Amino acid sequence: MRFLNKPFLSVLLTLLLGAFSSFSALAANAVASVSHNSVTKDEVFLLRVTTDEKVSSNALDLTALQQDFYVGTPNFGSSMRIVNGSRSVSSEWNISLAPLRLGKIQIPSFDIEGAKTKPITINVAVNKAAPTQHDMAEFQLNLSKDSLYPQEVAELDVKLIIKADPRRLQDPKIAPPSSPGLDVEPIGESKQFQDVLNGQEVTVVQQSFRISSQKAGQFMLNGPKLTGAVVYSTNNSSTTRLFQLDTPVETLDVTVKEVPKGYQGEWLPTSNFKLIQQWSDSQGNQLGNSNGLEGGNPTIEMEAGDSLTRTITMTASNLTQHQLPKLNITYPNSVRVYEEKPQFGTTQSGDAVVVYKQVLIPKEAGTISLPDVSQTWFNTDSQSEQTSKAQGLELAAKASDRTASSTPPVTATPAQQVSPTVVTVDSPGIWPYLTALFTVLWVISSAVAFYFWSRRGAAVKPKRPVQHQSDTADALIEALKAKNGVMTRTLFDQWKAENPDLSDETIEVIETELTKLNQSLYGEAGSPIQSWDPSEVLKAVKKPKRVTSKTRKSSLETL
Repeated sequence: MRFLNKPFLSVLLTLLLGAFSSFSALAANAVASVSHNSVTKDEVFLLRVTTDEKVSSNALDLTALQQDFYVGTPNFGSSMRIVNGSRSVSSEWNISLAPLRLGKIQIPSFDIEGAKTKPITINVAVNKAAPTQHDMAEFQLNLSKDSLYPQEVAELDVKLIIKADPRRLQDPKIAPPSSPGLDVEPIGESKQFQDVLNGQEVTVVQQSFRISSQKAGQFMLNGPKLTGAVVYSTNNSSTTRLFQLDTPVETLDVTVKEVPKGYQGEWLPTSNFKLIQQWSDSQGNQLGNSNGLEGGNPTIEMEAGDSLTRTITMTASNLTQHQLPKLNITYPNSVRVYEEKPQFGTTQSGDAVVVYKQVLIPKEAGTISLPDVSQTWFNTDSQSEQTSKAQGLELAAKASDRTASSTPPVTATPAQQVSPTVVTVDSPGIWPYLTALFTVLWVISSAVAFYFWSRRGAAVKPKRPVQHQSDTADALIEALKAKNGVMTRTLFDQWKAENPDLSDETIEVIETELTKLNQSLYGEAGSPIQSWDPSEVLKAVKKPKRVTSKTRKSSLETL
């Protein structure tokens, strides 16, 4: 028994140590570490997660961090080392974090394909030198009127003043004004420009909105909101800090009054309505008092067949163009009427305008009465019903001398009827046979020509539509060239929505380049990422790869 004991124990111990060392070698390790575990609320620190296996970049799930931290774009990389014939592989993530609240915040344990890291506790203190929301950005609102009638329109002017360096903005998002009981519509496109406010250079984004309602009541209009982050550093410290943008929302009270009881006319609420009329002759000359348009019953003399142009212009305040009334005039049957398409627009003062033009031609001589034009509207300033009127006129149409003198030409009757000569052919010869032969050849050639003509559509390949750059694409290209961090993300999302056929490869290339742009805006001085070149992303925007219609069709059929 003693003879077997020593060798047996030695062999058993060797096997156990070999198995344990093999198991330890096969088990993957993961380690998480931070650059600082005591930071202020707006201070940026670095989280580093490593594992001794080669894994994909999405093996690390950072969703659990988003509740307590601002999470930057992860920087991922894998490496392999060979030292004295021994090979080692590692994967590493570097993530910029900034705490969103005070106190003790825990970075949870991460599971990377079975390998788990240890949790880390971060102590977050107050930064007494931190700027306020007003120091970074603010909104200025101007509502033209807060008391309206149904269908009346007020204008809200919104001005966003960004006091921070716009290149330091991270994922800025602007929520437009809204209200559950009001209709809020933007007017045109937003404008962005540089300005100086109290000696400080600022970036201004300006946008106007129409505010209206179809029903009466008391409503609350919520102003716009800016969210995102600003990367900054104080003068006495090189520490990078991340300020959370969350501007306060300003609310405005809007009252929509009831339609006055007993109002009978067409509902057209406006503070100023004008009905302007002009008459002009066939030469385009405007007619005035010197042409007989004076007095209570103006009269114009003209010849039958000549034209008279009637132009009526309507302008109204606090209304949209298409809220202006349609022009319905009943003319007598003795007048031929040619009406042009209405022309809508806006005056320099912002009033809605529509122009109606009618060409009137009297058919016959006599006195013709052209009717008046009247329009009822509600004056919101005086709160009273009013009527605007454009006066008609009398046409004294006389017969045209040119019409009376023009008589149709009379065809002369021939003096003598010539009898036709009849030629009788007794022997036709070979001509009937030649005629029949040519007829058969003509029929055959026509059939062949029709056959090739009917098949011409199959040989013609449809031309591919020419892709044109949109206004959004042009604006995105300019923002990328200028490395403008304010508008690049917004314009890219808008361009991507306008082009749903973009390939995943194109979107991935642009997203990667935008990430590099964001990193270049707040990276450390002298780092290689600061020399970001927009050539690749410009190439992807100018000549994007698109998904063919055939591919999209097949994917829909699969669904």
